[in-house]
Amino acid sequence: MNKSNRVLVCAFLVIVVKICTISATCSDTIMSQMQSIFVQNFTQNRALAPLCLRGAFHDCWNGCNGALLLAEEISRSENIGLEPLKTYLDPFLNQFPCVSVADLINSCAVTAVKFLGGPDVPVTFGRIDTGVPDPNGLLPAGTLNVQELIAAFQPIGFDSKEIVTLSGAHCVGVCQGQPFCPGQNTTFGNHYYTQLLNGEFEGKLQTDMDLLQDNTMKSVVQQYATDQQQFFDDFATTLGKYISRIQCNQTSNGPCPLDNSGSSSSQSSTSNSSPPQTAGNTPPSSGGINNPQEFPPFGLPNSFEGPNSFPSSSQGQNGNPTTSSGNNFFPAFI
Repeated sequence: MNKSNRVLVCAFLVIVVKICTISATCSDTIMSQMQSIFVQNFTQNRALAPLCLRGAFHDCWNGCNGALLLAEEISRSENIGLEPLKTYLDPFLNQFPCVSVADLINSCAVTAVKFLGGPDVPVTFGRIDTGVPDPNGLLPAGTLNVQELIAAFQPIGFDSKEIVTLSGAHCVGVCQGQPFCPGQNTTFGNHYYTQLLNGEFEGKLQTDMDLLQDNTMKSVVQQYATDQQQFFDDFATTLGKYISRIQCNQTSNGPCPLDNSGSSSSQSSTSNSSPPQTAGNTPPSSGGINNPQEFPPFGLPNSFEGPNSFPSSSQGQNGNPTTSSGNNFFPAFI
C-alpha cells in the first residue's frame, strides 16, 4: 500500500471512529437523565413542551439533522418563535457533550408529548448532526389547500391519513395569538378533532380547516374525535416514523424521503418517552435551565419581560400568548 492510500485509509478510520462516538457515547442512562430534566422544566413552565414538539417537526422535515439550532436556520421567518428553543437547549449540549443536537431535539419532543398527557412515542437515538443549514423554504405553508398539502407530504412518505394524525399535535399551543383549543391548549388529547368538527376550533391555518374538505381525511377526523386511544396509537406510530427520517442528501432542493428501512443504521439505542422520575436528577448548571420560567411565552418577542404567567398545573390554564406565530403548517405548535 503506497503512502497516499495509507493516508486515505487512516482518514476514513478517523471519520468512522468519530461517527461511532457521536452515535454511541450517550448511554440510555444519560438520555433518561436528560428526559427527567425536561420533565422538571416542563413542570415549572408547561409552555416549553409545545415548543419542543414544534422543534422536532421543523428539524426533521428534511431529515433529523440538528440544523434547526444553527444561527442561520433558527432565524428564518419559517422558524419564527423558535429562538427560545435554541436558548433552552444549548446548555444541554454543554452539559452532555455526547448528545447530538438532533437527538436532543427529538428527546425533548417525545418527552413533551408524554408530559402533556399524550402517548409514549418510540424514539431511537444515534442521529448525526449535519452542521449545514437545510435549504430555505422547505416547510409546507399553512395556506396550502388540501391537494397541495397531500402533495407536499407524499415525497417524504406520508399519506393523507398520516397528515391528519400529525395535525393532531395542534391540540397544544396557539396560532396567530389564539389558542388552538381554548382551555385545553396545554393538554395533549383528541379535542383538536372534536372542536374541528363542532366548528369550535380557533386555529387559523387553512391546512387545518381543509381536513374536512377531503372525504378520506374527514373520516379520520371523525374517527379520532370519538376514539382518543386510536388517535394516541396512530400518533405514536406516525410521529415515531417522522422522527426516524435521519438520512438525507443535504444538497437536495426537496424534503428528505424515508430510506428503505425508515431509519438509519447509525441509530444505536432505543428508548420510550417515559423518563424515570428519580429524585437525584438535577438540571444542568449552565444557562438558564434552572429557571425555565424566564423564557417568554411563545409568540412573544425574546425581549419580553413580564410576570411568570406560564401554566404549571396539569389543567393547562393561564398563559395564553398574544401575537402571531406565522403561516407555516408546522410552526403552529407554539
